[in-house]
Amino acid sequence: MKHSLVVAGNVYSGLSHFALAGLSLLARSLSDGVVTTHWNNEPTPRGVLGTEDIAPEDIAIEIKRLSQSWYQGWTSIRVQYAVGEFSPFSPRFKQIDPRKNPDDWPKHQQARTAALDKLSVDDDHLALQFIHSLGEAAYWRFDGKDPRPDHGASRWEMKTRNQGEEFVSQKLFKYVEALSDWDTKDILAGLTGQRVEDPFGEDASRTPSGFTPPARTDLALAFAALIGIGQFPVSARAQQMALTPCAYPDTALHTKVAVLPVPTIPLTPERFESIVLSQEWASVVNAFGAEEIGRTPESLLHDSAITALRQFGAPAAAVFRVHLGGSSLAPERYFESGKVRLL
Repeated sequence: MKHSLVVAGNVYSGLSHFALAGLSLLARSLSDGVVTTHWNNEPTPRGVLGTEDIAPEDIAIEIKRLSQSWYQGWTSIRVQYAVGEFSPFSPRFKQIDPRKNPDDWPKHQQARTAALDKLSVDDDHLALQFIHSLGEAAYWRFDGKDPRPDHGASRWEMKTRNQGEEFVSQKLFKYVEALSDWDTKDILAGLTGQRVEDPFGEDASRTPSGFTPPARTDLALAFAALIGIGQFPVSARAQQMALTPCAYPDTALHTKVAVLPVPTIPLTPERFESIVLSQEWASVVNAFGAEEIGRTPESLLHDSAITALRQFGAPAAAVFRVHLGGSSLAPERYFESGKVRLL
């Protein structure tokens, strides 16, 4: 029996894009059957998850189960470093200095390896994919003499680091703790936009985690969006910060533009990820990202790339400027409202 779930929001919301990606990964973790995503042809297109044998209620049940598992498991792990206690899975923190505190790195890697091994034994492939796509503290990166472990992180992990806060301990852990107690009907209502329950804020809430401007946001939808980072795996680079798919410029600490595929026919998660990681899509990101901020693209967008992407089912891109505010000590980034551009 075929099922579909229309995700809250629309094509102009970065939160909806990442939530749709996250829900496709959740559905895939439950089934080897058909799982697809696309944007429908409504006047303001909305994201649609299609499944062959997974009902929307099953996805809500899985979000609750996953939240309980992650809350009791890997998101609760803390390591005592020389300068404080942190999660070894937060990719974007700078407290590890191998020159001043050489014992920190072995301790850090041992904690990560033990937890990753347990996730493998438990067959939690969704957690493994998510952790991989978040990136990791880059022991190999320096800016002059200063270590820059945050250069190994995904640019889509955008938590503001007020007073040294980090992503897993101060955001993800709190999300799964709260969702562990939710009724599955409320989770499903949040995913579809029938309900907005935000236990962490009101009008200027940071629950959307940078995928929209600060606003009251349903927690289940925001959690799905975080899982969606798993569709954008980072690639470590020795001489530059890690490469984050769909981010422009790909060498900037603070991304200026996000360029996301807009499939108009149902695509599997595997096909979507192959597009995101393709050289053809990288050329679209470069061209549209540069044009959005008034730069000259580093390379041309060739007709062959456009033709290939259209054939793959992605004839358009959603382009989002990424706002940078806050302070130099705690910069805040978030997606502004997007626009759709045809290839």
